[in-house]
Amino acid sequence: MPQRPQLPTALVLFASLLFAGAASLSAGAAQAQDPKSILDRIYSEAQAQRGEQQFKTSCSSCHTPRMFLGGAFAERWNGQTMGSVFEWVSVNMPENDPGGLKPQQYADVLAFVLSINGYPIGADDMPADVAILKQYAIVENPK
Repeated sequence: MPQRPQLPTALVLFASLLFAGAASLSAGAAQAQDPKSILDRIYSEAQAQRGEQQFKTSCSSCHTPRMFLGGAFAERWNGQTMGSVFEWVSVNMPENDPGGLKPQQYADVLAFVLSINGYPIGADDMPADVAILKQYAIVENPK
């Protein structure tokens, strides 16, 4: 039986390190692409409080907080992102002045909606940036 030529040890070691490095990069990329959701503490307590006040001022003539409780929010937006919610709300609400709030006021109201539904509170405010908010999927709160 013919013998295979032996690869130099350094070449075998290099190929092994290259494969291990590529596998490590793949794992790191997969972790970086892990889906985010609204369970990831995307708003602060202070922001939710500001949002409650803004809700009372701008939304309560047509809506009550109860309208957004009991899974209604997650059911309506399930499978979409906070960016989608933010875009829709900031174009269509309030009904008597669509688009009339500042971007941060819309984010504050959305933080209030998350808070009344018991979504986890974080240390930082939810940004008023659609591109960032599109990274956060709407999911039901498992409480």
